[in-house]
Amino acid sequence: MSKKPWLRRLLFAFALIAALALGFVILDFGLRRWVRSEGAFSVPDLVGLSREEAYQTAARRSLLLEEGPAEFDAWLPAGFVLRQRPRSPETIKEGRRVKIVLSAGPQLAAIPDLRGASERQARLQLEDLGLTAGHWTSVTGAEAAGRVLATRPAAGTRVPRGGRVDLLISQGPAGPGYLLPDFSRLELEQVLSMLQKAGLGRPRIRYDEMAGRRAGEILNQSLPAGSRLSKGDDLELVVASGS
Repeated sequence: MSKKPWLRRLLFAFALIAALALGFVILDFGLRRWVRSEGAFSVPDLVGLSREEAYQTAARRSLLLEEGPAEFDAWLPAGFVLRQRPRSPETIKEGRRVKIVLSAGPQLAAIPDLRGASERQARLQLEDLGLTAGHWTSVTGAEAAGRVLATRPAAGTRVPRGGRVDLLISQGPAGPGYLLPDFSRLELEQVLSMLQKAGLGRPRIRYDEMAGRRAGEILNQSLPAGSRLSKGDDLELVVASGS
């Protein structure tokens, strides 16, 4: 049995109202999107630009920049944009604000005066400042053995945190006698001149043949490099006789 005429008309009216409501919703959504997007554009990427470049770029798009407190950064030089909000490529309209944070550059630490400190004390002081003890070299000096004589860079120099500071460590005061160097591959005449200037006598000389070594070249020495040689001490040099 067919539905009553009045019931069909009621159902049709409900369907028409629902269709109109849905149409209004779709139309409103579309209009809102169109209004929001009208005149909008992608935020220019300001990160990595200098402060002046960032302001020039913002001015060309009629944007206003707002700076937050600068922050230390180990890689970006001071005065360059570290980050921004909103970020590129988010959309924005003319006249809106973009917040930027500039780099303050790397955080610096002043190298302390470590003269007289032990190597361990020097390393701990440097670590407390965010610095690293790098290479160290030992030489004779007025300080006791194992004490710091100097640093490179020098005390008072400001360097980025994480930087390396080289240490010069004392071997203790120089003892008596001549600190014997490594004479190997030097010429005999050169070595004799060095010993004479040090106030030492002529060493014993023994010649030996060795293929590929030129005549007069030092092959060996009876005392190792680093030994202290006083006047009257025995030293023998082995010299190439040539082939």
